[in-house]
Amino acid sequence: MMMMVRDETEVAFADLNMMHLQDIVETICSHALDRAYLPTARVKIKRSNEERPFQDMLFLKRLRVGLMQGAAYLLASSDDRVLSVYLIEETTQATSPAEIDPATIAKTNLLILVRSRSAALNALAEALDQALVREVAKLPESALIDHDSLLNPIFITEADVVQHKGYAMLLSSALAPPLIIWQRDEAECPV
Repeated sequence: MMMMVRDETEVAFADLNMMHLQDIVETICSHALDRAYLPTARVKIKRSNEERPFQDMLFLKRLRVGLMQGAAYLLASSDDRVLSVYLIEETTQATSPAEIDPATIAKTNLLILVRSRSAALNALAEALDQALVREVAKLPESALIDHDSLLNPIFITEADVVQHKGYAMLLSSALAPPLIIWQRDEAECPV
């Protein structure tokens, strides 16, 4: 069973009830916000919603990665068919953080390697996306707020990877490989 500890409160992901999904996403969001600060800023800044640098694109990217890590943990702990989760970075021509388009930060493509596709896993990903949208809407003005979706889950199977089929080809990309944000331990993988 996968656990997340936040403020000395354990949240068990294995027994996910859709009624509790929003509470879990609130914890994921809080944890992602804390991690979005640089380590030096975590010590110096007394955190309050008014002081968070939501217009800083690098802060928003760190926040997005934190949210997606939480989403990956939740999906993987809810369904043992999930083998690994990758973040697909949008390729942009921007040379500085000021040139980054906030719209490219908002919608996140997650490449999810699974043993087999599942309608239940897809439904959970959609519910998780909507819970993330509701939670992020509570934040002060940021580039992530005005979106009806934040998560674009792309499910691929082991067979897709072997056949280099569709999005699975990205896993072998030398130019822009996806960032792995979660992977099941080999000891956890049932045979």
